[in-house]
Amino acid sequence: MATKTYTTLAPQELWKYLEAYSKLQNVIREDLKNRLLSGDKAASLVKEFQPKYHINKRQINSIRIEVEGAIASAKECKERHTKILEAQIKSAKEYVKSQEKRVADYRKAKNSKKSKSSHLKDACSLRSKQHGCSTLLQDAKFGIHQKKRRIHLLENKLKHVKDSPLIVRIGGNTNNFTLIGSKDETNGNQISQLSSEGLLKIRVPTALEARFGKYVIASGVNFPYGQEDINYAISNSAVSFRFYYKKQRWYIAVSVNVQDVPIQSRNRWQSGCIGVDLNPSVIGWTYVDAYGNLKDKGQFQLNLHSKTTTQIETILSDVAAQLVLIAESFEVPLVLENLDFCAKKNQLREKGKRYARMLSGFAYAKWQEIIERRCATRGVELIKVNPAYSSLIGIAKFMRQHGLSSDTAAAMALARRAMFFSERVPLRTAYLNSADRRYDGLLDARKHVWAHWNILSQKLKQLCLRRHEFYQTGINSPLVVMLSNLVPTEFDSKPKGTSRTRRKS
Repeated sequence: MATKTYTTLAPQELWKYLEAYSKLQNVIREDLKNRLLSGDKAASLVKEFQPKYHINKRQINSIRIEVEGAIASAKECKERHTKILEAQIKSAKEYVKSQEKRVADYRKAKNSKKSKSSHLKDACSLRSKQHGCSTLLQDAKFGIHQKKRRIHLLENKLKHVKDSPLIVRIGGNTNNFTLIGSKDETNGNQISQLSSEGLLKIRVPTALEARFGKYVIASGVNFPYGQEDINYAISNSAVSFRFYYKKQRWYIAVSVNVQDVPIQSRNRWQSGCIGVDLNPSVIGWTYVDAYGNLKDKGQFQLNLHSKTTTQIETILSDVAAQLVLIAESFEVPLVLENLDFCAKKNQLREKGKRYARMLSGFAYAKWQEIIERRCATRGVELIKVNPAYSSLIGIAKFMRQHGLSSDTAAAMALARRAMFFSERVPLRTAYLNSADRRYDGLLDARKHVWAHWNILSQKLKQLCLRRHEFYQTGINSPLVVMLSNLVPTEFDSKPKGTSRTRRKS
């Protein structure tokens, strides 16, 4: 079941109590946090704090859950910060190693006894003039020096992060607190009970009973959105309250468990599915039928450059809404690539400004969150697949065949992969150099088909081909080869991991 939170303005008759309780809870929260960080057991602290601060067990448990969550979050953030620094150091060291190799190759070519033309050919990239009197050789040496300085700073920073004690900050400000509910309690919460008529009844701790009495009651607590979900949760599940102070006002946020919407889309084995490929500038989608054939396609242009976080979320939400509507019209599932750009974002300094600018605004985690929430709300099945070589498979196999763009071709590869169709390397793109007659195991049936795509990917990187060159046809095309002369007959069989029919699950 999904959890949703709805917010409304707290009645003014509650404001004085909320302020008094938040001050009391801040003292308890800090004391509990310090004791937990020092190694004390939570169960013993719960018993100790009840008579010490004159609060009941349910109230101290709400504080304990919040503090333990903050400590766990701080530990996770510290661990993630450490991994990011280690990845940045590794990336910088690899850059230094590659640049030092370039300088060493230059010196080796300069001191060799080869002909002058060969020497100039080997050192051309380093001796070329760049801007002013600076050469690529000088820039490489200067870059190595600066990168070593950065490595030294990162290593010191990593040591400081590892040696420093854990810092835990609870909440954005001190004027907030949480009251955790439970399913087996009256109205989903023993401390704060909300009725379907909008009557809110809060149990006052013993320490504040002299000022506010045993209970604080307020009426007219209604929510502009989600009132039906809240009324259902009051009778069937836990209800948690969070009270927070913002812009001179107190607000109530209620978190409830919402029933999942039944899946409305039909089985992918009967109707096919829609593959979605996300890129920094465009989102491409392709609808394939149950046999893996192309039925429809489309694109959504994106402009996320120099946009704020709110603007990016709004743009992605609009696209997600349209994609879900398309899936609803075809009554088929959506297929997404399961990606994580954290590792790539750690290498932004070594990849250049253009690549860094592209990835820094590439809100893939936010996109996944938005599309998952939208699909759950509308009852559309969402499938995630491994995106390995999907872009390469799209441009090498489907782009020219169906006249697709690179993003829609990749989306088609993802949709077919979700239906367990496997893709072999096409004959015309197995080798990109027709003069190369050596067999290096590209169609070795003992290897998985992804090993063949890996070999093709390496060849493409060496040739630096543009994507439009995959549209070229004819016997003289650099992408057309004759595999019959390259592959020995003993290996001319179906590669591992391929199938002419899809698997059933």
